Amino acid sequence: MRKSYQQGSLTISESVIDFILEVAINETPGVKFIEAPVKKTLRKMVGKGKKSSFQYDSYQEEAGLLLKVEVAIGFGEIIPYTCFVLQERIKNDIEKMTGLHVEEVNVLVSALSITDEDLKE
Repeated sequence: MRKSYQQGSLTISESVIDFILEVAINETPGVKFIEAPVKKTLRKMVGKGKKSSFQYDSYQEEAGLLLKVEVAIGFGEIIPYTCFVLQERIKNDIEKMTGLHVEEVNVLVSALSITDEDLKE
């Protein structure tokens, strides 16, 4: 992602954005990071897949950054509220740490996470 300033430009690697996203996901209560499926992992290893675990469109200063994350939500969590908290956390963290404007954070809930404690209750 490239941003222009009067003194020059700033380029931020996608791996930095990935790391910020992963930390935000792991530190949001009730949310779990979903590892890439085996097929995607194998495609990455042979160089045919996208390297990033997350999806985002190219950054354009006028429009902002569009992010898409795939997560699992803990069983019993209120899904809309938990996703809202995650969206706000991601937006705030990326804007604060990188200076890039985040236009959208789209969350795909593709699984529920059940722990041993959930089964005992």
